[in-house]
Amino acid sequence: MPLSSVLVENEPPLQVFWKKLLGNLKAEGHAYAASQLAQLLPLSTASGVVRLGVADRFFRDWIDDHYRPLLEKSLSELLATPCKVEFEIVEIQPVVAPNFPTAPLKNAHVSKLNARFSFETYVVADSNQLPAAAAAAVADEPGRYYNPLFIYGGTGLGKTHLLHAIGNRVLEGNSAARVVYLSSEEFTNRFIESVRDHRMTEFRRKFREECDLLLIDDIQFLGKKQETQNEFFYTFNALHQVSKAIVLTSDTAPSEIPGLEERLRSRFTMGLITDVQEPNFEMRVAILKKKADADGFELPDKVAHFIARHVLRNVRELEGALIKLCAVHSLTRQPMTEEFAAQVLKDILPAKEQLDVEGILREVARFFKLGIEELRSTSRVKHIAHARQVAMYLCRAHTRASLPELGQKFNKDHSTVLASVRKIELIQEKDEVLRRDLVELKTRLGLDCTH
Repeated sequence: MPLSSVLVENEPPLQVFWKKLLGNLKAEGHAYAASQLAQLLPLSTASGVVRLGVADRFFRDWIDDHYRPLLEKSLSELLATPCKVEFEIVEIQPVVAPNFPTAPLKNAHVSKLNARFSFETYVVADSNQLPAAAAAAVADEPGRYYNPLFIYGGTGLGKTHLLHAIGNRVLEGNSAARVVYLSSEEFTNRFIESVRDHRMTEFRRKFREECDLLLIDDIQFLGKKQETQNEFFYTFNALHQVSKAIVLTSDTAPSEIPGLEERLRSRFTMGLITDVQEPNFEMRVAILKKKADADGFELPDKVAHFIARHVLRNVRELEGALIKLCAVHSLTRQPMTEEFAAQVLKDILPAKEQLDVEGILREVARFFKLGIEELRSTSRVKHIAHARQVAMYLCRAHTRASLPELGQKFNKDHSTVLASVRKIELIQEKDEVLRRDLVELKTRLGLDCTH
């Protein structure tokens, strides 16, 4: 159907077109998807590309992960031409819908803080205890502790949640606090626009003089952007000298950010550097239960365990799986069982691979943050030797490889392999940390954790 046929009098064409699309989705049984897509703002349609505005990059990523194929298919049908979607972060206040409440802007300096990301909704465990505690300390007394606070870790592990939680708590205590939150990409874009428009005085006033708390996400993207790094260096200094709080997140430690100037690297290490690690099985279950409770949804333990056994490394993926499960359950009213979850989530759950020695080596190396070659090396460094023994134990217990074959894989004599296996068998009975590690590794490998 051409766009012109869905126009109505006295309403902007794009709004009419968007309402028509959402109506079609509801009519086709995608009511939940329509409720989420209603928060987007249609910006333009040209040359087969539909540009959609979104309030922040978190919701953009979630929509992109879950609804891009459905969205592009529906757009193509509505406009009678193949369509692709592009997202643009714009200054809009999205419509509040289930699972995505947003905090109202308390003053002109607040940038898109999300009320859903608070300390109360953040699940704390061994893997994130230090960054959570440090973030709370900064939020309670900004600028006094850990300035700057630098939090790093993989995608989807909750770094952004902590940034928003800090901002939200600061505003709870002082609604007049001048909180600035943005990504390093947005900082770069604003800097470029200010240079282009001859508005650097205004830019510097906003970030240096009119800021009590600066929250920067994904600081690693400043790497290799020399002019932006230079501007951020002076911004950092201006805030730090007057004890204004600075909190930064990155996917890697400062020492590993490529193209980062040494003077900035030095500034980032002045406070506290702490990492968020991948959640273990118990934490994954706790996250699922807490998010389900927050949404008023009763998630049976068996189903929570099923999801936690299959979605292993990313909190965002855990939430995505839960949202899809809740949506389908609310529409179909089918019993919430493991079988139902397996059917609903079959497209997003990772395929189970054939378990072999190489697969165990990869997972053990990842778990202990080592290289596979370190597990095969002759190093006697304590944590490497321990990881090697754990790998030998799992390979012996869960593959058909013989002791001589395992000896070849680890560049050891078969008697060394046997001694390592027996050592792990013995000490796991009294070592609670080792038992937890083995349960987590078996979960990641798709093994029965009861044996």
